[in-house]
Amino acid sequence: MFRENFFAAGAEAASHRDRARIGAQVGRKGLPFALVLMGALVCAGCSDEEEPSPNETPDAGSILDAGADAGPCGGPCADPEVCGGRGNPTTCAIPEANRLCSEDGWCWEYPLPHGHQLLGAHFLAPNDGWAVGESGHIQHWDGTRWTPVASGTTSELRGVHALSATEVWAVGRGGTAVRSSGGAFSPVSTGTQRDLNSVWASGANDLWAVGATGTVLRDRGSGFQAEDAGTPQNLNDVWGSGPGDVWLVGQRGTLLHHDGNALSALDAGTNLPLYEVTGTGPNDVWTVTSNDPCLFCDDYGIIYRVSSLGLEERLRMSDRFFHVFAAAPSMALVVGESSRYRWDGAGWRKLASGRDGVMAGASPDDVWLFGDHGLVERWNGTAWSTKVPAREVNTARDVHGSGPADVWVVDSDGQVLHWNGGGWKAFDPAVLTADDIQGVYAASPTETWMVSNELSSEVVRWNGSTFAEESALDPKALMSVHGSSAADVWAVGKEGEALHRDGTGWTRVVTGVTKTLNDVWVHGPSLAVAVGAEGTVLLWNGSAWSPMTSGTTRNLTSVWGSGPTDIWATGEAGTLLRFNGTAWLPVDSGTQVNLHAVWGVSTTAVWVVGDEGTLLRLDGSRWVPERTGTRHSLQGVWAPSASDVWLVGESAVLHKD
Repeated sequence: MFRENFFAAGAEAASHRDRARIGAQVGRKGLPFALVLMGALVCAGCSDEEEPSPNETPDAGSILDAGADAGPCGGPCADPEVCGGRGNPTTCAIPEANRLCSEDGWCWEYPLPHGHQLLGAHFLAPNDGWAVGESGHIQHWDGTRWTPVASGTTSELRGVHALSATEVWAVGRGGTAVRSSGGAFSPVSTGTQRDLNSVWASGANDLWAVGATGTVLRDRGSGFQAEDAGTPQNLNDVWGSGPGDVWLVGQRGTLLHHDGNALSALDAGTNLPLYEVTGTGPNDVWTVTSNDPCLFCDDYGIIYRVSSLGLEERLRMSDRFFHVFAAAPSMALVVGESSRYRWDGAGWRKLASGRDGVMAGASPDDVWLFGDHGLVERWNGTAWSTKVPAREVNTARDVHGSGPADVWVVDSDGQVLHWNGGGWKAFDPAVLTADDIQGVYAASPTETWMVSNELSSEVVRWNGSTFAEESALDPKALMSVHGSSAADVWAVGKEGEALHRDGTGWTRVVTGVTKTLNDVWVHGPSLAVAVGAEGTVLLWNGSAWSPMTSGTTRNLTSVWGSGPTDIWATGEAGTLLRFNGTAWLPVDSGTQVNLHAVWGVSTTAVWVVGDEGTLLRLDGSRWVPERTGTRHSLQGVWAPSASDVWLVGESAVLHKD
């Protein structure tokens, strides 16, 4: 239940983003059914058969989400999109009223319904469920739809527990705790700055929260008080069947039990991490673990039965297990990195393969799973069905367009997204052999260029119907592309590389530098500016590149200008520079985070984006931060007008219109 990178000493390795902080806090505790499990606990009927998943290989420029020729949108739309949802009758899109937007109006456009990783969930009833996650995100299920709820915090929330329809708690990073008593969530002091990974309660006067370095907090109705866990290990989860039967699990086989009087440690018989604990009663408690990953080892996961005697192994399989949910003595579910299993009261049965994710439910035939990239699935007692498909967005590197209905987004995994004014189409151009697409420039709907920065760097053009590689110059890794028209396009990259397209072909132009050029802005054939490593700034005057004095040695990441006497550049550690026609001068950005991109539409309408979801807007003469609703790193910004602005970044495409 604990989502962090486990490469720390004494911990188990895990990818922070690839599996959304493995073992993360789920907070989706088992149901308090007062039933006792009967029958042999054996792995009966474990089968290796799995349902095959479709494996489509698109042609060059093919549309990945094209469905069967059924209906105007070519097939059914994936929830929450509907056919024609944004005015284009042949495109699936989320209706504008259903978008999740920040307080300052920045709305999720991709992935949908949002890009927050959900780290914890809990259900009271089929029509009353909660899920929490990154950036303080909280959402509520009313039996019909999920609705975002303001949390009052931007801290990552890892666990949630609902005592009643009007009493809900959530905990997370840095000792964060928030509570709703039927209205808005408000912060609650925990007395600690340590991360809290899980929360559980048997009643209003018996609330538990556990977290980093053995943190155990208990609220008996008068506020949180620390309890001595007797261990320095991170605690990943807490669950109980009642006030006299509470279980805590954590790293290096940490297994603790509270009998109503005191906490005591049990010998788990393993040093592997215990990720989650769940159950339906004192005699029906489960936990899961996984081996330490290593290069030449076979991965495995173990499902344990938990009792006062410790752990008893019930299933060991060649997959890593992180999540377990018990809904009844005869129904529990386990999901791993690629496999899934069901306990039927007599044995563990293998289900169709699927993705990892946190689980929560209200009954044995109504369980939810929340996975990476927005994946939402629902269990009906027999099988899992997809409610919201995973939308593979890695780090979106750049965004550009020729107008409001022609916007392109490129990402670090070779995916290309196109917005037609009413929805998205995802492309996987076969001609793009490099995965990391760094830049995109659209001169018109039939003239768009993309560049990549891997060893096989490419310049690829979209002509309105197909993608084709253009440059045969074997360029060095390219970082950016921009132009003033289809007959004046520049691409820049590593080792001072600069290529120019004059409308007929590409030529290499000497820059006189060997440092990496990260971005280029083109005002016209006689004015372009490139910025790069160690404060490098170059000026193109129509015939040659020449160096400019930037006044900084920090890496510069992006450049944009409204004209020759108003040019902006961004860089690391909050660096913000402005060229006034005579010299580059520093400007106070008000932040120390790395700034990755700048774009504007006039001297008074300019935006800057950076790490931790940072967005700065030029408000006449000063820079004002805006709330984007995410703490993901933002890498690109583009706007066709002051009232139509796009932001892209780590698993995020945001839009304000």
